[in-house]
Amino acid sequence: MSTVSVLEALQSFLQEKVSPAIKLQKPSDNNIHEYSLVNPAIHVGWLPPKGYLPEGMESAIPCLIVGLDDATDDGQDSQINIRISVVVFSPGFHTPGETGVNYIPDFKGYHDLLNVIDRTVAELMKNQIIDGKVAIQMPVKWGMYQEQPYPYWYGWITFPVKKQTYPTAEIARQFL
Repeated sequence: MSTVSVLEALQSFLQEKVSPAIKLQKPSDNNIHEYSLVNPAIHVGWLPPKGYLPEGMESAIPCLIVGLDDATDDGQDSQINIRISVVVFSPGFHTPGETGVNYIPDFKGYHDLLNVIDRTVAELMKNQIIDGKVAIQMPVKWGMYQEQPYPYWYGWITFPVKKQTYPTAEIARQFL
């Protein structure tokens, strides 16, 4: 199984098990007082640049991004270290008012971020074999980045997965 296949299997898993269970604020490009609730998008690799969203996807954020930290293969074992980056938008508290929406910055967007991370980790721990191909290994780690570009909040989940080793040449096997 290729590295890309592992990342895509994790993307499908997150699209099925995590995204439908969560609604998060989608930023409005025109007004911070406006937002809508959407399921988080699941990307592979990087956040798509503005104007290049896949067909049918209405917003890049909120999202989970399945990526590769690094990988090793010593001929006996092959391991891929996965990093899932989590991005949410949460500028503050919105309440309906007489003149529209009242907005109060509260800097509690990390609550939404940690709830998404907790839900994702719980699903990964319940389903350690994904699509019969990807075996999640321990430890599963998670955290928040030290700098947060308010009103966006960023966190991460990391864990290794085992994959089948690449075949070694016959001559290398004889001398190793």
